[in-house]
Amino acid sequence: MAFVSQMEPKTVVDALEHNNWISAIHEELNQFARNKVWSLVPKTKQMNVIETKWVFKNKLNEQGVIVRNKARLVVKGYNQEEGIDFRETYAHVARLEVVRLLLAYACMNGFKLHQMDVKSAFLNGYIDEEVYVSQPPGFEDRKYPDHVFKLKKALYGLKQGPRQWYERLSNFLLSQGYESGKTDKTLFITKACNDIILVQVYVDNIIFGSTNEILCERFVDTM
Repeated sequence: MAFVSQMEPKTVVDALEHNNWISAIHEELNQFARNKVWSLVPKTKQMNVIETKWVFKNKLNEQGVIVRNKARLVVKGYNQEEGIDFRETYAHVARLEVVRLLLAYACMNGFKLHQMDVKSAFLNGYIDEEVYVSQPPGFEDRKYPDHVFKLKKALYGLKQGPRQWYERLSNFLLSQGYESGKTDKTLFITKACNDIILVQVYVDNIIFGSTNEILCERFVDTM
């Protein structure tokens, strides 16, 4: 508890008064740099620039104890204009019945299920449209304060964010020999001899299990 803040700031000004939240903000911005999410460009009158904002949230463990301070930069997607900032937004979502069937199948065959949480999942989704966002509040470039960011990948809050993330993950799994379910497109299956591995995607969470634990280890390495 000594390494996390117990309060949730309402604004970035409040957050910048606490070292723990400053570290959380830098962790988020480092993810942007690592994933090459955007590039700084001069602003023009023709651009539809979408505002960004910081969201601060304390993460709790099973006992309700704060274990992490999470800062996330999101865009105000309600300002997007259809046909300009986005086209398609539909993304497949896991069906609860299929998740229950997966749990039942794992229980029946006596194999272990694992869970994987994808960090900053939406930052992995490429976007096709030209989307411009304002610089993060409180972290504007001193040299170019009037510039904006042109996005190369999706951000949380973008209308097409879930679709672009699922599309990239889906294409990757299909390229690795997996087949998507006919009823639920978020369920992926592949077989090796007499063994099978099942992968269920739920936004940025992945549940997977196999009749052969070696296949699970290979899946983790592949991801």
